[in-house]
Amino acid sequence: MKHCLKIFAFILALSNITAQESQTTLAILDFEGRGINSLEAATLTDRFTSEIGKTETMILVDRTMVEEILKEQGFQQSGCTTDECAVEVGAMLGVQFMISGAIGKLGDTFTIDAKMVSVESGASVETRNVTYIGKVDGLVTEIELLAWDIMNLEPPEALKEKKRLGAQAFLAAQAKQKTRTGALLRSMAVPGFGQYYAGKKLMAAGILVSELAVLGLYASANSAYTTATNDFNNYQNLYNTEKDPVMIADYRSKVNSSHDDIKSNKDLMNQMAMAAGGIWAINVIHAFLIKPDNVTASKEPLLRLVYDPQTKSPQLRFSIALD
Repeated sequence: MKHCLKIFAFILALSNITAQESQTTLAILDFEGRGINSLEAATLTDRFTSEIGKTETMILVDRTMVEEILKEQGFQQSGCTTDECAVEVGAMLGVQFMISGAIGKLGDTFTIDAKMVSVESGASVETRNVTYIGKVDGLVTEIELLAWDIMNLEPPEALKEKKRLGAQAFLAAQAKQKTRTGALLRSMAVPGFGQYYAGKKLMAAGILVSELAVLGLYASANSAYTTATNDFNNYQNLYNTEKDPVMIADYRSKVNSSHDDIKSNKDLMNQMAMAAGGIWAINVIHAFLIKPDNVTASKEPLLRLVYDPQTKSPQLRFSIALD
């Protein structure tokens, strides 16, 4: 058995090493602003970085790590604009690829140019150009789409819809969407209501019927408990005042029977109360965990890989959406 465990541990360790070595690592430099201010350029770079992470095609270096390297070398994020600088920084970070770019403005027209460079060869492996006419906030959608495009991936349907409708119309539609928090609050009020709200009607009916059945059994046991208590008190009084030995024995038997009924119904009430509380708690948790049919924000993975250049290894990061 010990030998089997050792072999299993060795295989597991080997698979972890292989997985780490097979993962492609990537770092992103702040896009250069040409006609837009540095704050807007940094905000758009943040959105681009976040969207690259959602593609899950490469292990992404944390932005703070990139900033630390640039500060150590006396660069500013916006000052590292050449391929040579990107390759140099990438070598220091220990990554395989670097992405840099520029966002320009001419009149009402914006351009986004992005380039992915191989740190090993110094050659450009992917280049993308986007032209956009409109307000600056519309660049958010464009740069999100660019993140998927530069990875040669099809963007999510929600992102395509955002471009089709426009950011404001899309956000207005999102505001009307059902959320997990909405399901949670409804299930806290009425068991099964959250599941019904989320579109799980059969599950909602099952939870509600189960809760009502348990509460019905509790009410029935409570009624029987009250009747048994009244009978006990009545027979106890008759027993205490009776003089006839035969009737005394009869009342004693009825007192004992009523006492047993009180105990059994009390136990049943406790069991039904615990069952009702358990169904309610499970219903609330389940309502939060399920995803309403039209929720898009909650589709981001709970766990994702990022690359730590200090340890030169991937790390798991956990996040959960509360909407």
